[in-house]
Amino acid sequence: KPHWPADSDAEFDRAPGGQSPWRAARVGASAMAEEKSHIHYGGLEEALSKPAGVSNENIRMPTGGDVSDQAVEDMLRARQQHEDAVKAFEQKAAQRQMAVPTSDAQVKAKLREFGEPACIFGEGPYERRDRLRTIMAGRSSETQHAKRQEATGDEDLFYTEGLEELLEARVKIAEWSIPRANQRLLKERRQRAEEDPLEYEERVDRFCTFLQRSMVAEVSQVGDERPLTQGKFSPDAQLYCTSSWSGFIKLWKVPSCEPTLTIRGHEDRCHSIAWHPSCRGAPPFEGKTVRLASASADSRVNLWCLTESQPLAVLEGHEDRVNRVVFHPMGEHVVTTSHDMSWRLWDVETSSELLLQEGHSRPTYGVSMHPDGSLCATSDLGGVVRVWDLRSGKSIMPLAAHGKQVMSVDFHPRGNMLATAADDHSVRIWDMRKRRCLHNLLAHNKLISEVSFEKGEGRLMLTSSFDGTVKIWNTTDWRTVKVLIGHEGRVMGADHIPSSISGHHYIGSVAFDRTLKFWSTQGKAEPPVDATSFM
Repeated sequence: KPHWPADSDAEFDRAPGGQSPWRAARVGASAMAEEKSHIHYGGLEEALSKPAGVSNENIRMPTGGDVSDQAVEDMLRARQQHEDAVKAFEQKAAQRQMAVPTSDAQVKAKLREFGEPACIFGEGPYERRDRLRTIMAGRSSETQHAKRQEATGDEDLFYTEGLEELLEARVKIAEWSIPRANQRLLKERRQRAEEDPLEYEERVDRFCTFLQRSMVAEVSQVGDERPLTQGKFSPDAQLYCTSSWSGFIKLWKVPSCEPTLTIRGHEDRCHSIAWHPSCRGAPPFEGKTVRLASASADSRVNLWCLTESQPLAVLEGHEDRVNRVVFHPMGEHVVTTSHDMSWRLWDVETSSELLLQEGHSRPTYGVSMHPDGSLCATSDLGGVVRVWDLRSGKSIMPLAAHGKQVMSVDFHPRGNMLATAADDHSVRIWDMRKRRCLHNLLAHNKLISEVSFEKGEGRLMLTSSFDGTVKIWNTTDWRTVKVLIGHEGRVMGADHIPSSISGHHYIGSVAFDRTLKFWSTQGKAEPPVDATSFM
């Protein structure tokens, strides 16, 4: 309370009515204090008697049931998010593996089947195909099945009706490949029974040591006015064939590397050449039989008898440049890969197209035939490799492990391994029986242009690269045996000789510097060496 002096009434003048100002102020303050109500929080006993955490009615504490309900809701929400993430991941994986038509006309027709617009303003063929892939992946299995029933009856979505000639070719390939597979397996079992694996490895190591000491560049020759693209030895090792950007195809004698025949093969760049499996001898040849095939950027494949300057037949059908060509081991069919994202099977005798196989989402590049003739491996510039069964037409083994474009594939002569070389500087070795990658070799510093196994036993593996080197690998422990350095530009390709000449091993290579080189274990400047003692 304020302190009021005792003599205040005497010191100040009286207010009107006979009351002093100090007394009036004191009376007013007392009245205000009496009117104001006090807030009562209760005693300590009441607070202790209430449950812990409960105060006033404006504070609501959760009960045990509320906590459990919230936990269940969080768990269900997290589970749903996980399921959505897994579903999105599986949908993306399914889109990558999905076989989408590559022809723009077929893409438009498929979009019409789904009830979608065939073309959108500003959309190109590539974007249209991606839109079709997204639509196909988003459709449920029931909807896809209903569409299949309406469009093609009981046929599968990704199967097309083939020609009668294709059926005959598949039967012929099966009849030819099954006995060869049986012979290969019997030979492998016999070799395992007769020779201990350690002895085989020691024999291969001795041969690799011999190569490491004696393999040198024997011959170097300017092959063309423009860069060379590929070089292959003939089946009997008498000739070496080269192709170039100028379109010329040249044959060279082995081992002298003397030019023996020059053909104007194509008007555009010639990318690949392949020898017929039964080609023997050297020019001049006799008879009009197919001995050589060449593929070009003009989307054509020429078949040559090498007795005339004009091709014996021209295979037309690809819509873009043809990258690689290879003969079937039986010799009656040719397989080609192209930038039109398809590979095709051709009949050599009739020069007709038997199969247009889709399935790759990027331009197809590398191709290799299984030694039995039953399988075919193709690669694309998207990093995917597919193994196809020629007898049934199925894609039996998709291999997606490379990070960049796969440029070359090759089967081991024993048929149990597949090598793939890519732009990610690595070579992967795949086990065909276990269906998995056995080894990942960081082989070069730049793009690997070609990989090939030694013909026959497959003791060696050869890789060529844009880093200007050719490497020889031991296939028992996958170590580098020899690095062949000599080209001044990117090495475009390399090949093993099918059979030794006088006991000596030869390797041929072609490069962007327009030169071809023969590497051998018998250099001209070195004394003769008996190479048969190491084999």
